Amino acid sequence: MTHSPPTADDDCPKAVALVGNPNCGKTTLFNSLTGSRYKVANYPGVTVERKEGTLQLSSESCARIVDLPGTYALAGSSLDEKIVTQFLRGEIPGNSKPDLILAVVDATNLERNLFLVSELLDTGYPIVLAINMMDAAEQAGIKIYGELLSRALDIPVVLISARNKSGLTTLVHEVAKVLETPTISSKKLAWIPSEHSIRSQSENFNPLAPSADPALITTIGSLRYAWIRSIVRKTTSESSNDDVAVVSPLDRALTSKIWGIPIMLGIFALIFQAIFLWAQLPMDIISGVVERLSGWITATLPPGMLTSLLAEGIVPGVGNVIVFVPQIAILFFCIGILEDSGYLSRATFLLDNFMRKVGLQGRAFIPLLSSFACAVPGILSTRTIPSRSDRLATIMIAPLMSCSARLPVYAVLIAAFIPQTLVGGFISLQGLVLLGMYLLGVVGACFVAWILKKCLLWKESCFYVMEMPPLRRPIFRVILRGVYDSVASFLKNASTIILACSVVVWFLASYPKPGPEFQGNPVQASFAGQLGTAIEPAIKPLGFNWEIGIAILSSFPAREVFVTTLSTIYNISDDDDEYTGLVNILRGRQQSGEFSTLSALSLMVFYVFACMCMSTLAVCKRETGSWGWTLGMFGYMTALAYGASLAVFQIGGLFIQ
Repeated sequence: MTHSPPTADDDCPKAVALVGNPNCGKTTLFNSLTGSRYKVANYPGVTVERKEGTLQLSSESCARIVDLPGTYALAGSSLDEKIVTQFLRGEIPGNSKPDLILAVVDATNLERNLFLVSELLDTGYPIVLAINMMDAAEQAGIKIYGELLSRALDIPVVLISARNKSGLTTLVHEVAKVLETPTISSKKLAWIPSEHSIRSQSENFNPLAPSADPALITTIGSLRYAWIRSIVRKTTSESSNDDVAVVSPLDRALTSKIWGIPIMLGIFALIFQAIFLWAQLPMDIISGVVERLSGWITATLPPGMLTSLLAEGIVPGVGNVIVFVPQIAILFFCIGILEDSGYLSRATFLLDNFMRKVGLQGRAFIPLLSSFACAVPGILSTRTIPSRSDRLATIMIAPLMSCSARLPVYAVLIAAFIPQTLVGGFISLQGLVLLGMYLLGVVGACFVAWILKKCLLWKESCFYVMEMPPLRRPIFRVILRGVYDSVASFLKNASTIILACSVVVWFLASYPKPGPEFQGNPVQASFAGQLGTAIEPAIKPLGFNWEIGIAILSSFPAREVFVTTLSTIYNISDDDDEYTGLVNILRGRQQSGEFSTLSALSLMVFYVFACMCMSTLAVCKRETGSWGWTLGMFGYMTALAYGASLAVFQIGGLFIQ
């Protein structure tokens, strides 16, 4: 994702640190305050993402604003949480201490969120407090008296809704005012009663300092919460709300031990049905455009190597990735709705107990869910897991989640070999098979996680507190922006690899040219054909021929290249568009007995488990710091893919003749 660079530090010398609990809407507020005036990078030496942008205070002044990772306390143990403390200490290379802390809290969970604010008050920084999600609080019947809360905390308090962009003008005004005349709150250590014996021990207490006596920390925590509860009672009120009565039964159903899992499976089944049904028309349009472009190149340019490269290599190769953008966009759109509505937290709650049985903790759910889009951000997001053993286990199984790069492989094979029939009169068989591939990856991941935690990573998991945000209507402009960013990132990352692979595969499949005496597919005489023929004995037990062997080898850099390679090998006719042409050729192979439905199922299972992505291996090495874990990931996934594919084809062959 590319953004315009923020204003230079000389023009915006003041720095604002944006701090808050996870899921408090902090990043939404950051995006609303900065617009497109921000950049994304990593903190030095770690993979924690850093967002820094420009906050326009007035027509003549601005400030740099840094969106720090979410944390529940300043003594957090995960990589994300440690970054917050180090930043506020001024220990991040190239960064000075901030001039102001903009603290963000969730209005629907005020008491829990104010614990972090009470710690921030003790740091000595000027603070502005933004009470976010006021729209959700009002819906829940919660009334917050901002002026009373401001007097109680002795800091500016602004009631806002970052999603609706309400209250932001007032918030910016307060930030500008405090930056002009910074003041430190007089409420430091206000949470300790004057007569309490621990007060004398805490005069020099600073939550940013290294860990103190555990007994002291426990006592301080209890006193903080007692102080916070007294403030919340004086500055808030709750009333009954008809909307809450409507939501509560729905929430109970979504998190029910009886109905929760069936509802969740039904929701995801609908998503995979939509991936096929809604995407068909735009996919046909894209395929037609790619086909006409290839035909135009062939008809316009003179015959030769360049024309062949463009018409048979580059255009079909890149086109066969773009054609799957509608399906990928639908997947991201549906996941965005589930996340923005608050349902994903319910899914986490439902799966937490099961995940603990296989050796993982609740925090692993979000990284694994992210891996359905791409394993790279999924692995990076494991930094929020404090336990090293849990983090390593999550990293090792993240690539087993079927990412968007596998979707083109599944889509072509399902379209070619699975009939368009309805099960029960309304459920698409193709959609069920696609769902089955995704579930198979999940089952495999659970099995591998259980083995890892029993045999290698047996350290006890740490305790995890889960918060349940309220159910709310998703904001579609936010979701669509996320879909755009995700698809653009997919195309940017995939197109460069696929373009290079398309050229290589085209060359290997085109040269050397066979002599006139050669009978059969010309590709078989090429370098690629020779390589495929050499490995055919090893893959024949899986139901694959030399053509599939070439596609498997070429798709190691990126799984999507599988489709591009087959299009090149089969030399799709100009009379048909690329996607439909490939599907038709595969159906022809099925009718001639060269490639069966069982072979297609075996191949899909192989791609469920195979580690065929160089980017995933690279980020695994970076996150674990070990070639051992990286090679172990590649080794076990390759063995699992081969074994599972072998079992499907050989055992299935006993029942299907």
